[in-house]
Amino acid sequence: MSKVNNPLYHVSKDGKDVESVNNVIELLVKKLGLDPVIEFLQSMFEFLVDHVQTYPMFISVKDMIDKLIDHLFSLFEKLQPLLGKMQ
Repeated sequence: MSKVNNPLYHVSKDGKDVESVNNVIELLVKKLGLDPVIEFLQSMFEFLVDHVQTYPMFISVKDMIDKLIDHLFSLFEKLQPLLGKMQ
């Protein structure tokens, strides 16, 4: 296993808990308190995928997921200069 040269850590608001994170995205999710949002999105997409029964329904779910991914990549591109400064 390779050793991380510059590990990232998330410190809780009260400063009592320190948690190691694997990348900048995980750091942002934890820092902004987006864990519940991520869990909700995961459960929502799992529910939708589990209930796909027809091809048109599959295409609708796929389009929705594709749009979300496109928005996330757009956001990531906008944040890239800021993220570069954090590393």
